[in-house]
Amino acid sequence: MSAQVRQVSSLFKIGRWAALGAGLSYGVLHARTLRKDAEIKRIDNEYARKVALIEEAKKKYAEKKAAESGGGSGQSFNFEDPNFDFDKWAKHVESKV
Repeated sequence: MSAQVRQVSSLFKIGRWAALGAGLSYGVLHARTLRKDAEIKRIDNEYARKVALIEEAKKKYAEKKAAESGGGSGQSFNFEDPNFDFDKWAKHVESKV
């Protein structure tokens, strides 16, 4: 006695292949999206690192310039500081003249 061969519906076969194709397509698209996001994040991190290096170089340059100028009274003024005191700066400039 031989085993009977079970016939599978052609709709079921097509459905399996369609599901496989859809899964592969989704996987490819998802991997592409993840790669693109990782590349964008890498570029942003590199840019942030460069900005931090530039800021550090600006601070060191400002310190170096302040040391080279002799300092006079030793005061330095940060014009970008929100608590900048214009009167104090004006008196400092007036005393130098």
